[in-house]
Amino acid sequence: MKFRYKVLFTNLILLSLGLGLVGYLMIHKNFELAKQTQLKNAIVQNNLVQSSVEYELLQLLNSVSDNSETSNNNTDNNNAEKSSISASSIAAQLPQIGSRVSSSVRSRDSFFYIYFDGEKVYTDDKSDARISDTLFKNLTTGNKNYVIKEESQKHYIYVTSQSVIDEKNLWIVSKCDASEAYTLLDEQINYFRLIIIVILIAESAAMYFISRYMTKPLEKLNHVSEEIAQGDYATRVNVKSHDEIGLLAQKFNIMAQAVSDHVDELNDMVHRREQFVADFTHEIKTPMTSIIGYADTMRSLELPREEQMMALGYIFSEGKRLESMSQKLFELIYLRRHDIEKARVHMADLCAEVVKVVEPAYENRHLTIETEIEDTVLTVNRELLVTALVNLMDNARKASEEGQQVEVTGKFVDNMACNIPKDKTDIGEAESADDRKCTRAYEICIIDHGIGMTKEQAERICDEFYMADKSRARKEGGAGIGMSLVAIILEHHNAVLSVESEPGCGTTMRILLPW
Repeated sequence: MKFRYKVLFTNLILLSLGLGLVGYLMIHKNFELAKQTQLKNAIVQNNLVQSSVEYELLQLLNSVSDNSETSNNNTDNNNAEKSSISASSIAAQLPQIGSRVSSSVRSRDSFFYIYFDGEKVYTDDKSDARISDTLFKNLTTGNKNYVIKEESQKHYIYVTSQSVIDEKNLWIVSKCDASEAYTLLDEQINYFRLIIIVILIAESAAMYFISRYMTKPLEKLNHVSEEIAQGDYATRVNVKSHDEIGLLAQKFNIMAQAVSDHVDELNDMVHRREQFVADFTHEIKTPMTSIIGYADTMRSLELPREEQMMALGYIFSEGKRLESMSQKLFELIYLRRHDIEKARVHMADLCAEVVKVVEPAYENRHLTIETEIEDTVLTVNRELLVTALVNLMDNARKASEEGQQVEVTGKFVDNMACNIPKDKTDIGEAESADDRKCTRAYEICIIDHGIGMTKEQAERICDEFYMADKSRARKEGGAGIGMSLVAIILEHHNAVLSVESEPGCGTTMRILLPW
């Protein structure tokens, strides 16, 4: 079931329960008030009948008393006989008294019964309904009993009162129609049902469109998630609300972007791995072909001494290139999987060591090295940083023509980026504000005035086995791994390498080390 329907049905159930409870309480309260009103009217009617009957009896007793006073010979036997006659006279006169009271106080839909000494002596109710015995139980003078009965699809209230006449119980039972309260109850129930139906229909329509509007962003999320599951990682959710759903959409887009970036990284890693295998195979094949060819020539033919030495020279140089390649590959793999140890090192001494290492090769090319090093102490791995700088100096030598000069400088710079992500080295890219984490950095620049590179070549310079000028690099014994090794070493030092180059104008390699 869709979420919108769950919201709709939940609201309908809660609204139905709420309206039902409120309606029940209100209808019940109104019914009780109407019933109490009917009961009060019945009690008033009973009081009226009782007082009228008692008044008629009082008049009768007074007239009998007056006649007794005028008679002669008032003896005890006569008194006893008079009492007997008075009780029977009362019983005989009650139907006439009831008839007179009925004609004077009786109202529409109200009746009464007169019981004297437990016997019914009068009623104006033609139905002559049977009176329940509960009306007479525990009945005392001054109190009243009542009961509600249903007769012929009508409801009546029976109210009983008691008087004592000559030590005999006189019961007045009034019967009043209370159907109006029950009719009102039925009308309210039917009207409330109609209102409930109308409200639920209107609320269903309103809640359907509201829930559909509220869940529309969730449907967009679901649709986008399906597209992403099918491989379209560029799809994003376009939800601009500022509530929890909008926040969820924003987080979903962030997650989708992270997934997309991760997939791109994996694809790039796979591509780099395939390219690495292809380049490595190619780089191994070239020297091996030369070695096998020259060795086969020397084995098959009798060559002059000079040609033998030339062939042995090719074999030796290609073998040294293979050795250099394997050594750098080992260092590259090792550095990618292990951390390095660092110590405090004087940068002037370190740069002097680098110059000393590359100086013989520079002298062979008649190149000069100009140094301007500002000494300071940094926490680095001396051997690895020397290896990185030697590689950069060697690249500068290979790119320079005879007689040119290579400059090496080291100095402090302010407000420069000195921190990079651990998964890449920025080459020729502008640093963002988030990267400017150090207020000071130590900058090492290696500047040559050689052949230079294009922007595309500079961006790929740290790829394994990439060579901007393959023929020149192979002639100089390069394997295309040196700059990859430099990038890994600088990454371990949390440093930034940037390349500024222009074809025909030279190249500037700038290293920013955190201080």
